[in-house]
Amino acid sequence: MRFLTTFIYVSLFAALGGTVSQSAEPPNIILILIDGLSRDSVSCYGAKQATPNIDQLANNGVRYETAWSMPACTPTRVTLLTGQYPFRHGWTEHRNIAMQEGVGFNGERFTTVAKQLRDGGYQTVIGGHWQLNDLVQQPDALQQHGFHESCVWNQFGTEKSRPLRHKADARLHINGKREKVDHETERVNSYLIDFTVQNRDRPFFIYYQILLDGGPQGKTQREVNKLPSDKETQHADSIKRVDQLVGNLIRAVDTNGLREKTVIVLAGKNRPAIDNKIKNESTSPANEKLSDRAVHVPLIVRAIGMVDGARVSHDLIDFSDIYPTFLELADLQAPDHLVLDGKSFVPSLRGSGDPYQKRSWIYSQLGETRMIRDWQHLIDTNGSFHDLQKDPMQQQKVSPLDKIAPGRRQRLQMILDRFPKDTANPFFNDR
Repeated sequence: MRFLTTFIYVSLFAALGGTVSQSAEPPNIILILIDGLSRDSVSCYGAKQATPNIDQLANNGVRYETAWSMPACTPTRVTLLTGQYPFRHGWTEHRNIAMQEGVGFNGERFTTVAKQLRDGGYQTVIGGHWQLNDLVQQPDALQQHGFHESCVWNQFGTEKSRPLRHKADARLHINGKREKVDHETERVNSYLIDFTVQNRDRPFFIYYQILLDGGPQGKTQREVNKLPSDKETQHADSIKRVDQLVGNLIRAVDTNGLREKTVIVLAGKNRPAIDNKIKNESTSPANEKLSDRAVHVPLIVRAIGMVDGARVSHDLIDFSDIYPTFLELADLQAPDHLVLDGKSFVPSLRGSGDPYQKRSWIYSQLGETRMIRDWQHLIDTNGSFHDLQKDPMQQQKVSPLDKIAPGRRQRLQMILDRFPKDTANPFFNDR
């Protein structure tokens, strides 16, 4: 069953009054995914700490107020890359393949959005965090998944072969080779900047994954010793540094004449547990992951020529939508055999008011717990029903005095019941 039509970004922009030319060259696409960046961490979403570069992105694009990731790290990544829900691709729990099972994400079984863009004429690169394959056992995994080039953190391998990125001798995996660096985070950032310059005359796709609170990546011991001791200050410093990294890449795009030719998507991925510790909020790990607050993420899109100036949208978006959106941007069609659960939000970027072009619900899953939510309510397979506006941590029953709740519950339950009860086998150890 094909649940959702392909969803994709904002195909491009001719400078003709903000209209999109069907004959125009497809845009460059940059996806910046920031692990642990919650809405509470971004000033344009109301945070006290300044994030000027991310805010500037929003000032020239669309800031989504109703976007959601999956409740755990790995399901979010695989959903983004495949355009499929966890029950279909099988990755329902957080799994650091390099540290646990072994080989992981199968390049023959899955057709990623990067592979589609590469086959459609894009130059493709991944920078930062990967986590889905053991690159010691599978050194060609990133190429199989559609990336011409790669510059990723060395979070892979067995105990014997794992120097790890938090050490002063941190190494990067650059196009299949391991490289010792002093400042790993900066090296990834500069690599991607160089990539934009080298490929300025042809369409490119950048998948940039940043860890917010991932430790002192590539820092010397002297630098590590100078880090603040309290978690709140460390977290604030991490946000500031990530904002700088984002700004570096955006400026490289703009100063090299690529501003009007490049769509930039920035998204957070899961609320970090440290947010609860800083705010002295005590919740169980399960509640943290399943709560709406944990997966209600920032999403900002800059598409010059399609979006003129700052706009706030309350259209529903989830991470399965990224795959079809990027295909639409690139004017590409998914192969007939490929099932995509996402829905393009290009109409949303254009400011369409047609409800038939947009979502009216969001699906998410953690383990065997499945959830359907809309703008206000959520129901799950455990029988729980919550008002997310009043109870984002999902700890209270809906009031019996709520007159719209019964009808809303029935509608969401009917949607949830349409999905298959079984979950695919992810085949972590396929070789």
